[in-house]
Amino acid sequence: MRIDGNDLMKQEIQASKAGNEDESWRLKQEFLKQVRDNGDHCSCPEACPHHGNCFECVTLHRGHQDHLPYCMWEMVNQKMKAISQLTEGSFCTRCQENQ
Repeated sequence: MRIDGNDLMKQEIQASKAGNEDESWRLKQEFLKQVRDNGDHCSCPEACPHHGNCFECVTLHRGHQDHLPYCMWEMVNQKMKAISQLTEGSFCTRCQENQ
């Protein structure tokens, strides 16, 4: 099962934004059921004692604040790329003219 960019969760966020909290809750619960029913979904290549246990993994990473869990790298990189593209000439028209 695909967790990142999951279609159910995309539908859930739309339902939430539209104010349909009952549908939002239903979609969240269905997504979580699918995650539980599909076994090991951990994308981390490390064979650590917390592999597949998101609660423990994320809690430990939050605790030491040294780096992000592997499963979050792609999402953060995508967000950072979008933010960095904003600064590459989009705010400074004089910079664009000099290129």
